[in-house]
Amino acid sequence: MAGMPRRLPTPPRAALALGLVAALAATGCGANPEEEYAEGWNGVCRDVASALSAFRTDVSSAATTSPDAGDEAVATGLRTEAVVADLAVPARKLARALRAPLRDAEALEPPAVWRTWHATATRDLAARERTVADGVRRLQSGDAEALPLLALGGVGPASTSAPGALRDQAPDCTVQR
Repeated sequence: MAGMPRRLPTPPRAALALGLVAALAATGCGANPEEEYAEGWNGVCRDVASALSAFRTDVSSAATTSPDAGDEAVATGLRTEAVVADLAVPARKLARALRAPLRDAEALEPPAVWRTWHATATRDLAARERTVADGVRRLQSGDAEALPLLALGGVGPASTSAPGALRDQAPDCTVQR
């Protein structure tokens, strides 16, 4: 009939179902809290591994500009300040790079079954971050003995005390053991 509004076609049921699934996924409904938590730790571990890899690369690069055994500077004796100067910049960069993963770990919402472990793991990561920062301060003040403080080791689910189900879901953490 003329002047009457036309009825719009009804979308197929499959399109409606797909739209509903997409909307639920976008809002996070139906997601497994344990999987989300494990993925969060996986991201933390990836960031820590990336920071450590950059530190190793930066130290290796710094070593190429340091005097070697054939250089006159070595023959007269390397001053501690020279070694410390080569390591100070990469060490500061490492300390800065560890802050974000620590914040990310602290922001994770652990499932109830993993809350106690999470509290211990984040305290441990915070203590390691403080140890690295202390090592950087000591290194910058000329204390070459502070270098071992920059070793971080595995974090979070890399620990054998982590729940087995979490370790199984966080492969980027377990490779750091």
